[in-house]
Amino acid sequence: MLILGWGGEAERAIDWGERGIRLSPLDPWITAALHGICMGHYLRGRYEDAAVAAQRAIRSKPGFSVSHMFLAAALAKLGQMEDAKAAAERVIQLQPNFSSTGQCSAIGCAPVLAGPLIEAMRASGLPE
Repeated sequence: MLILGWGGEAERAIDWGERGIRLSPLDPWITAALHGICMGHYLRGRYEDAAVAAQRAIRSKPGFSVSHMFLAAALAKLGQMEDAKAAAERVIQLQPNFSSTGQCSAIGCAPVLAGPLIEAMRASGLPE
């Protein structure tokens, strides 16, 4: 599900993420399923659903900067800039050398996701 999300396969990322959570709701790696769900919703323009998935991921693993990055991007798309900037600040606290383009290129993010995600991360205050 996580790889599907980074690969730009929105519906499969959501379906497989939700299936994984149903099959193993206490899995210590539930964050990966939630990230896949988040990216799928983000790709489909369902930013509220993406933000909810990111918030769930943060609750499951609060120190994981990528969850905060997804939240910052989703909130920026929703126009909730104060909250987006707060999430972006948390990313920098957790990962001081964070870079939007660096994150997407290191993962091999599909262009269909990378462009809009980097744009939203920039809007939230994350460095390019």
